[in-house]
Amino acid sequence: MGNQIDVVIQPVVLRFTLMDDEVVYFFAADTEAVLDRMELMMGINPDTDMLFDSNLGFMPVSTTALIRGEKNIVVDPGNHHTGFYGQLAIGLKRFGLTPGDIDLVVCTHCHHDHMGSAFRFPGADIVLGEGEADFCEELYGTAETEARLSVMGRLIEVGRGEELELMPGVVAVSTPGHTPGHISVMAENEGGERVIVAGDTVMTRREYSERTFSHWYTSGQLRELNSSLDRLQSLRPNTVMPGHDRAFAPREG
Repeated sequence: MGNQIDVVIQPVVLRFTLMDDEVVYFFAADTEAVLDRMELMMGINPDTDMLFDSNLGFMPVSTTALIRGEKNIVVDPGNHHTGFYGQLAIGLKRFGLTPGDIDLVVCTHCHHDHMGSAFRFPGADIVLGEGEADFCEELYGTAETEARLSVMGRLIEVGRGEELELMPGVVAVSTPGHTPGHISVMAENEGGERVIVAGDTVMTRREYSERTFSHWYTSGQLRELNSSLDRLQSLRPNTVMPGHDRAFAPREG
């Protein structure tokens, strides 16, 4: 029997800036505009400016996917506020599930917008790529990382460059680049079609089709991203769910 793969929360991205003492938010329907082009519009030069020292905030909601088969798996539970304010639980309720019904939580990587709401599934096993927990400590410190993981069940790691079967028809795939231990998930649905939940290996449809990655990536990251995208495309998916764009069917050839 195949698996059922659904989107629980669709992605959206907001940018914000500080004008005197007021935070002003910006939104565009086109994901590419919100990500890199809005930065250029606001005069932020990636060649000279540091992203986290610039007057530009980034409040993204990533794609949260649900895979149902022998187990119930949530991929990228998302930003802290979607879990804290209840949107994640409300989304699961549409599929007849509660957070307590989830067996596995897969975090493609440890950035807040993908991992922040993992706490909503206490006791569920958590799947990360090898080395991602260490990267989490670099970003947030040991205390916060330990606090995040302490509420979860087992930590299951996907070896770098390897694949790990999570249940029949569902495989976690090592796809480093966006972060050192980034992973993606490939799942076969009831019709035998392959669906890839790509996380931020593919943030947008254009990154998948044109390989126009963000200007903030280093040359080393770009080499890894292209290699990881080669790996995902070799799986010949019927559907791709990017980290910050709507699901799409890749063109053949």
